[in-house]
Amino acid sequence: MLMTDTEIKKAIQDGTLVMQNYSEDQVQPASYDMRIGDRAILSGNEREIDVKTEKGIIVRPGCFAIITTFENIRMPNNIAGHIGVKSYYTRKGLILLAGLQIDPGFNGVLVLGVYNASPRNLTLDYLTPFCTTEFHRLSGPVERPYANSIEQKRGEIPRIDKDYLRTIETQSLSELSNNLRTLTLNVSSLTRTVNKFLIPISVGTFLAVIGAIIRALIG
Repeated sequence: MLMTDTEIKKAIQDGTLVMQNYSEDQVQPASYDMRIGDRAILSGNEREIDVKTEKGIIVRPGCFAIITTFENIRMPNNIAGHIGVKSYYTRKGLILLAGLQIDPGFNGVLVLGVYNASPRNLTLDYLTPFCTTEFHRLSGPVERPYANSIEQKRGEIPRIDKDYLRTIETQSLSELSNNLRTLTLNVSSLTRTVNKFLIPISVGTFLAVIGAIIRALIG
């Protein structure tokens, strides 16, 4: 059963649903908006970004990123969550690359992958609400609660995710556009150069042929 705003607040207040950095302002009619947290890493980048210090991150066109949520959540064994990127960012071309469900027993920050499918840079400011989370109360507790990594419990991006993202070699849409623009300019320049040399030669050859024909007729 999908939990309403009243049920979410009550679950937080009585400790059924534990959430560090909880803000009642982020409670929606039937969901909670998670905010952009302290850590992020961009594809092909060796350095983990301190989002709090940098005030946010810029995701270039065609770029992948992994970001953590500001909220650190501990799910009970009888509640599951569904996540999705807020429609504001969807309209700007941001795609969420993560599992749709937060399993019962989950404990830690959410580590979410995103992809910028738009032709423009997207700025994700620190503490900006970007991920909508629905909570569903189950008919009973699960038999095997989810066991996540120690790193997520500490609010960190798991090393396996960081290592993978650092090895991705992507060419962004902006880079592709620049490369196509450069190629177009090169082709245009080559065409002008070829025409510069070929046109005089063609005209000269044509006149020589005409002259030869005339001389042949006269002779």
